[in-house]
Amino acid sequence: MIKNKFLTVFSPVTITGGSSHQIPNFERFSVEEATKTFLWDNNRKVSWMECGDPKGFPVFFAHGCPGSRLEILFMDEKARQHGFRVIVFERPGFGRSDLIKGYPLLAFAKDLEKMADELKIKKFGLIGWSSGGPPVLAAAYHLPKRAAFVFSLSGYTDFGKFEDAKNLMAEHQLYGPELFDTSPRLFMRVLKMVRWTDIHLPNFYFKLAKEEMSLPDRKILQDPLIADLFIRDQEEAMVAGTRQIFQDLTIQWEPWDFDVTQITVPTYIFQGKQDSFVPWQFGQHLADMIPNAKQELYEDRGHLFILEPSFQDELFHLAAELVNDSIWQRKY
Repeated sequence: MIKNKFLTVFSPVTITGGSSHQIPNFERFSVEEATKTFLWDNNRKVSWMECGDPKGFPVFFAHGCPGSRLEILFMDEKARQHGFRVIVFERPGFGRSDLIKGYPLLAFAKDLEKMADELKIKKFGLIGWSSGGPPVLAAAYHLPKRAAFVFSLSGYTDFGKFEDAKNLMAEHQLYGPELFDTSPRLFMRVLKMVRWTDIHLPNFYFKLAKEEMSLPDRKILQDPLIADLFIRDQEEAMVAGTRQIFQDLTIQWEPWDFDVTQITVPTYIFQGKQDSFVPWQFGQHLADMIPNAKQELYEDRGHLFILEPSFQDELFHLAAELVNDSIWQRKY
């Protein structure tokens, strides 16, 4: 069996057990009613959703891969408490958004610009988790006068500027990029197999996934409420198939179509040293390349720490400080 940590972490699972975490009752939030759609570019459907404080400072969130609009529900309560309006749109093929062929990182940035214009939002923050990190960095590059801050959590770096990126992933037994380079057809078959197992054998798949997770991540998913939403998010991400996953990952494993060294927006890179799915050195590399970027490197966190309410308090507190230190909060 080929070991693919970048896939096994995102499997629908059945989890039981107690936890000290407390997160909101998601059933108060009607996903179907909250899901909205824009029709762009010859009726291309773009699905989006928002949560948090509707009158708060707007923040655009980019989901992981696989991932969907449902990820912002993890942050609903904390966003409301801290006065932030969190908005997400699903990248092509994920959730309810139509798949389009070819979607480089700057295409996401231009879609975000279009959405901000549609919603009449002048200034905003940017948060991206995992594979959502590179897209929000692209948006910060593309829209330097409109972004108040950009946060990348557990994300990739630019493989075009990190020559040993794929070798480093292989050293961490993350063979996705290597498999894509040597046999893209087999890579696609693996994705399809993952989706089939995801749908038909979730308990078996979770057993495989758990073997790859770090201890901090396993502890987070012991919370049945977090686990339930995590499952729903991954199911929604792959409802239309797997081609979007193939496209999303392979674009991020190649040289990016923008220069991160030209980002001028206040940038924070968050990375756990116990991340089993993204080498922690990627975060260090990003922080070293982006001018004046600050890095938070955690010894005792893995890949999923954004799901913890305690970390969300830290994140939104920092975001509030950055907004309050600027003039932007009076103009959104």
